[in-house]
Amino acid sequence: MGNDSEGIYGSLVNLGFVGADGSVAAKFVVGTLWGSIKVSGLDWSFNPDTLHYFISASPVTGSGTFVPKKTMSGTYAYGSREPSSFGPLGYAAENALAVSQESVIGKWANTDTSFGISVTIEVDDKGAFTGKTVGVQIGTCNISGTIAQAQPGTAKNMYGLVVNAVDAATEAKDACKLNTTLPYKGPAAIGLVPAGNFESNGFFRSIMFLIRTSDGSTLTAGLRKQ
Repeated sequence: MGNDSEGIYGSLVNLGFVGADGSVAAKFVVGTLWGSIKVSGLDWSFNPDTLHYFISASPVTGSGTFVPKKTMSGTYAYGSREPSSFGPLGYAAENALAVSQESVIGKWANTDTSFGISVTIEVDDKGAFTGKTVGVQIGTCNISGTIAQAQPGTAKNMYGLVVNAVDAATEAKDACKLNTTLPYKGPAAIGLVPAGNFESNGFFRSIMFLIRTSDGSTLTAGLRKQ
């Protein structure tokens, strides 16, 4: 990644994306956060466009610091809540991956329906894809869209993902639960999933993403390379 702020950040249960333009998308145990930050040196603060989504949208305030290529931490508050810790989120190892638009070509899937969400996509050399979803939490949908490098021509591991959904259920109980009237948009990156219990077993590549519609409907998942 290029500067001291952009990149993929995470902890045991949280995930955050910081774009080169200061855009921010993060998911927590409860809710998601979308907006942007102002960066001055190693200090950051949320801009007024930042919102926390959980049932409804609430303006976010907060600030903190970066430890370059290591952590992002600080405090944040939304609605009438008292400030709480933002992070620390660790700078993910995946930031060091050198990738290209061609890196996402092929079939990617999360086929474990134990959580009621299964997503499969197949991406072409231009980043366009088609796919489907199944599972009690997501329903039966046909999906299409694009996944394209946020900064084309670089080796940075940051993409923009756009997903459109269409109800493909043949029975009402399987109806698509995604928003079929608005596109989902947000950041994505190639992640590394351990292939076994030991480092020598290597890693599987996956596409991890956090996307939402303009009215706050959210979707996040990890799709392993097939």
